[in-house]
Amino acid sequence: MDTTPLFRLPFEILDSIIALIDSRRDILSFALASKKCCSYVIPCHVEYRILRIRHSRSNVWAHLAQRADLARTITHVHITDQTTRMLDERYPMTLVNPLDTLTSPDENTRIRNICKSIKNMQALKSFIWEFRLRFYKPTHLPEHEDDILRALQQSKTLEYFALVGPFGSHAQPSSSDPYSQTYPLWRFGNLRFLNLLGDAWVRPAVILHLSRLLNSLPMLEHLQIPLEFSQLHRLTFPNLKSLRLQLMTGASASLDLTRSQFIERHATLEHLCWFPLALPSLTPEALPNLKSLSTTRHVVECLASVAPPPPTPSSFSFAVFQDLPPISEDPRETNAVLPTPSGSIRRPIECLDVRSLDAHALLDFHPYFMDSTKLRKLKLHTFYDVVDVCQVGDTFPAITWLWLPNNHLPTGSLHPKALELEDIYTIVSHFPSLEVLRGEAVWNAVGNDRDKMHLAIFELMIRLPNLCQLDHIRFDDDRQAPRRIVPKRIIKKDDEGVEIEHLDYDRVKPNPRDIWDIFDGVFD
Repeated sequence: MDTTPLFRLPFEILDSIIALIDSRRDILSFALASKKCCSYVIPCHVEYRILRIRHSRSNVWAHLAQRADLARTITHVHITDQTTRMLDERYPMTLVNPLDTLTSPDENTRIRNICKSIKNMQALKSFIWEFRLRFYKPTHLPEHEDDILRALQQSKTLEYFALVGPFGSHAQPSSSDPYSQTYPLWRFGNLRFLNLLGDAWVRPAVILHLSRLLNSLPMLEHLQIPLEFSQLHRLTFPNLKSLRLQLMTGASASLDLTRSQFIERHATLEHLCWFPLALPSLTPEALPNLKSLSTTRHVVECLASVAPPPPTPSSFSFAVFQDLPPISEDPRETNAVLPTPSGSIRRPIECLDVRSLDAHALLDFHPYFMDSTKLRKLKLHTFYDVVDVCQVGDTFPAITWLWLPNNHLPTGSLHPKALELEDIYTIVSHFPSLEVLRGEAVWNAVGNDRDKMHLAIFELMIRLPNLCQLDHIRFDDDRQAPRRIVPKRIIKKDDEGVEIEHLDYDRVKPNPRDIWDIFDGVFD
């Protein structure tokens, strides 16, 4: 008989206790404590927590449908199309029968197994279903999509839910379904995180359905939704902290007024990604708890009390489409309005990404809308003189993450000028706490020459003792981001016992994309 008090417990109780350990690292640590611990954990817990699948994997779904005792500990499920390689697959293998292509079940059977597997997942917290293939549907039949959503609707533990892609295109209009009963998504509840990005959610025929769904989620903390959803301003979420408004198809700029009303009403917001179509209408008192912001210059001008009054919604008659660059004037050629200190709120902004906001304007505006001691990450899209960026580093001493553009427009110049390597060295010397340098500015400065870049990396490591990552020129197609350069400092002793620091670096893949990151990796 085992004398360890833990192992005197009945197997069912001990298994339930282990199932409460959420961290994979903690589970592995427990497994490494002894052979007895290992027998409890591997594979029943290590392989049955996170499920990430890009292929049909009919054998895996059949296994999970049959083994409810194993499926019950799965907490996170992520299903994608087979072309999406941003995340590595993870699924149980040890106890799963190999896939027999000659006797593999038909699609109807596979869908039934998926639904039964979901019902067996008694601890399911997060379900992500994304499908990014153009001209295809996520399931062979609309009924299959409904069956999977119906199984998810019955989950009592689900809190994180994402549908990204061409889902819901077959949902009946409110005129045919006045009580929102035919499409299972409309009956979801208890969600705290919701991501709905797809063209179907902006159809006028489903606006009433989507409004009912959102009205039934009073505890919502995180929301990613199409900017075109017309009824957003009528909703209120007392606990909302993160918001992404994504333009999907195109809309009138008159939406800016109602989006501004919604945002201003939610003082709890801490993270916001919103690119207005024209001129927003926010008061200087909006967003007092803001910590992360990705937006346009006009929003910052509103928060800093320097924006002109926006036009009335009726004056807008044009359509705006995503990714059109904003038209900005050179502030050196205009009579810029300087902010006034009255009524300003210094928000605890830690991450800032503002298109068309140059370094000089940031220095002018920041005392009136943010606390300079809090900023940690800054994506700087444009600047005029190198001295402006140096002043940014002096003004925001806590910056550890910086993105620099390749070019700038010096005072008196009519054409952009590429950043030179000495300019970059001068700039980083004003960011003593810098840990991450993003962008291709360094590569551009050395003409993409790998030998020169090799020397530049070592020089940056000497000037920045905390530097731990730079962008590589090579782009990772799987994870849709540049590969990373990771500096290494190795301490060795010479023949006389004196410690000498040797500099080196590795090239690694970028971090996997997080579907719940409303900034889509901008601050990674």
